[in-house]
Amino acid sequence: MEQLTGNEEFILEGAYTGVTINDYWRWAYSDLLNNTYRGVMAEFLVFSSLYPTTIKEQVRSDWLPCDIISPSGRRIEVKSAAYLQSWTDDDLPSKIQYDIAPKCAWDGKVYASEAKRNCDLYIFCLYTALTRDKPILDLDNWEFYVLAASVLNEKAPTQKTISLSSLIKLDPTKTSYANLSKIIESIKV
Repeated sequence: MEQLTGNEEFILEGAYTGVTINDYWRWAYSDLLNNTYRGVMAEFLVFSSLYPTTIKEQVRSDWLPCDIISPSGRRIEVKSAAYLQSWTDDDLPSKIQYDIAPKCAWDGKVYASEAKRNCDLYIFCLYTALTRDKPILDLDNWEFYVLAASVLNEKAPTQKTISLSSLIKLDPTKTSYANLSKIIESIKV
C-alpha cells in the first residue's frame, strides 16, 4: 500500500472538492486519549523507535498475528493504557489493565485453530499523565515495559488481562522511549 501525504483531495463528479485526507485525519483521529487511537499510536511509537529512518515510508498493517516485527525478527505485541480517558472530563485515574489473552491468529484467510500468544515480546505502553495539561505527544509522559511472552506463558498461561501492579511483579524491563529499541533487542526471548 502506498503511504498518503495527507494532501490528497476527495473527488466528487470528477472534480477535487478541497477536502483533504488531512481534514479527515484531523476530524477522525485528533482524540489520542481514545483507547483505539491511543493503541495505534503506541504501536507507532514502538515502530518508530525501531525504524526511525524509514518511518515516513511505512504503512501500518492490520490483522497480523503480531503488531510489529523488529529488525532482528522479534515478533512484538504492543498494548496501551492510560490513567486519563477521553470519555470522562474528570482526572480520576483509571485502573491500568492490559489485554494479554491468547488469541487465534488470522493468516488472511482463516483463523488458527489454537489460541496462543503469537509474539516473542510484549511492549506495555503507559501514558502516565494524571492531568490533561500534559501533552500526549510528549514522550516523557510515556513509560514502556518490555516482557518476554515466555514469562506470561509460564506465569499466566491462560490469563486474559493483567494489571500494572501484577505486571510489575513479573519484573519487566521498564524503559523510556529513548532506550526502547535497544531494550527490545536485548531481552532474552
